Amino acid sequence: MIAFTEQSPRWVLARAAWILSVALITAGCNRTDPTPEQRPLRLGVNIEGLAYWGTEAAFVNLAKMASPWLTQCDPRQDPYCADGLFGVAGANSWNTKEQDKLDLDEKGYPRSLPDVSQGTVNHTNFTSVSTLIPTGLSPLRTSGRFVVRYDGEGRLVYGRGATRNAALSKPGRDVLDVTTDGNQTWFQLTIAATDPRKSGRYLRNIRIFPEGGACASDPALACSISDTGEACPNNGTCRSFEDSETDQPFHPAFLSNLRPFRAIRFMAFQNTNASWTERWDQRTSPERFTWVSDHADGGPVEMIVALGNRTGTDIWVNMPTRSDDDYVRQFATYVHDHLQPARRVYVEYSNEVWNTAFPGGAWVEAKALARWPNAKDTPFGKRLQWYGMRAAQICDLWHQVFAADSARLSCIMGAQAANPWTAKQALECPLWASEAGNTPCVKHGIQGLAVAPYFGFYIGNPKHLPALQSWARQPGGGLDSVFAEVFDGGEFDDGPQQGALSQANEHMRLSAAVARNHGLELVAYEGGQHLVGLAETLNDKSANELLMAANRDTRMGEAYALHLDDWQAAGGGLYNLWNSVSPYTLWGSWGLKEYRDQADAPKYDAAVRAVERAREKPAQPELPSQALPSTAIPERTGLMPPADPSPASAH
Repeated sequence: MIAFTEQSPRWVLARAAWILSVALITAGCNRTDPTPEQRPLRLGVNIEGLAYWGTEAAFVNLAKMASPWLTQCDPRQDPYCADGLFGVAGANSWNTKEQDKLDLDEKGYPRSLPDVSQGTVNHTNFTSVSTLIPTGLSPLRTSGRFVVRYDGEGRLVYGRGATRNAALSKPGRDVLDVTTDGNQTWFQLTIAATDPRKSGRYLRNIRIFPEGGACASDPALACSISDTGEACPNNGTCRSFEDSETDQPFHPAFLSNLRPFRAIRFMAFQNTNASWTERWDQRTSPERFTWVSDHADGGPVEMIVALGNRTGTDIWVNMPTRSDDDYVRQFATYVHDHLQPARRVYVEYSNEVWNTAFPGGAWVEAKALARWPNAKDTPFGKRLQWYGMRAAQICDLWHQVFAADSARLSCIMGAQAANPWTAKQALECPLWASEAGNTPCVKHGIQGLAVAPYFGFYIGNPKHLPALQSWARQPGGGLDSVFAEVFDGGEFDDGPQQGALSQANEHMRLSAAVARNHGLELVAYEGGQHLVGLAETLNDKSANELLMAANRDTRMGEAYALHLDDWQAAGGGLYNLWNSVSPYTLWGSWGLKEYRDQADAPKYDAAVRAVERAREKPAQPELPSQALPSTAIPERTGLMPPADPSPASAH
């Protein structure tokens, strides 16, 4: 066992760079703009997907991130609400799983609810619908006041820490006081009755806002409506969230967190891994009650473009796995017509088609086997070739739409960082090339090879669980051993010789060589630490607590600084960190911040400092040719919290 000491070579380098970067920022020293030859670090970020349990709370209208409707009944009073009467496996009073019986309008609001007395007649269990609403509350602020605006008639009921303030409420506008434990920070909204007079005035247009507002002069600066010109620069106006949602839909803290980054990747926001969307008429519209769904295409393109314009950043979009040509054209047309001309668009088809943890790859493989049933390649090889074909076709469609403005486009081909063969298979796609004039996929306007150079994925392997359990009993909780492995290796007999960062660096250089050989820029669609338990390790409390603690340690920030230096040295371009803000759970500690308003976050702070430090130090690309690895290793596990938790579930 190698002890992690201050004599560790990688630690010394990291600490020196860290201290220097802080000194430069604190001193505010004079800097000159970097020359093109310096290739300053271009850092982007993946924003979190839409979910009630998310902690990014990006939008001021919290309903847009609410859970899909739960169909519910009350066993204390509803006669058809008891065990043995539910018609769907796994159904209960919390969720009778009768969403297919909902009478929804085009925006997703229920126009009616079943008559309680008719349950035994029509075999319908549910009598009300509920949704879970994120709040943006956190351990920093566990309670707050919220406003619910609505049209129509009916009865709204609130729970899970939310109480209606009768003195401040009036028809069409409920004021809520919400108290949470700082971890489960959502509340429940229930439509218990709607359109009681059968006049068509059912409850709809439900909007939910936190208290407070944003400065009219700076939408990334939060303010309180009670302030008398003190919170906003030059005695500027503070506009309440309730009154300004139409032209300022984003929470100011969300915008502020994005300021350091040059690009935003919307893969999770678009629900790419789970989307079944094929046609443009199936897309999520901005007017829908919630943008969250099991298999739709996530947040609307209008918000993607609006965020790029508001933040002045490039956007990275993912076309749904099953999307047809018309969907692609319509999406591209909206982006072309509404995104500011100075902004670049990165276009990627699907996400990690090579990864068996995500369902999109299986769908692609089925398509490939149907197209080339007798071709001489493995099913997985055909999967990658079909992916390359569709990525090329989508790139052609975007270029047709952008036409003379195609210089703003960067079409991307994704691959596995640990296995460059996956890149070659998709880029060269010999099966489709033989059908298309022997033109490989890469020649259809592809400009970037995208990989995800995570570090430390092997640490959570179940075969290392005994070591992790032993480390957790060490003085200091085992963090010294974790970072010894990250920086220098040697803690596992079967680990990479020089540790997690060195292994990720090797993957970067191998990928850079493939990109260079195909005339492409190397970019990172995702990346960062990958300390997460797998299999048995996933459910081990001591191992999970150790891996989460490592993500909160300042040394993790130092590891990020070194990792990004290695990326630059390998000749990498844009690097999108995974991800902006998300809670730390047994499914991973992915967020640069754990919650939106977190002040001290080592990974986020490291990203900010890396951007500053890049202005001081040019990259020195070194791209030696090396042998390809023989094994494939997943970039990021597909594990996610359950989508439909019981009332007792935690995330």
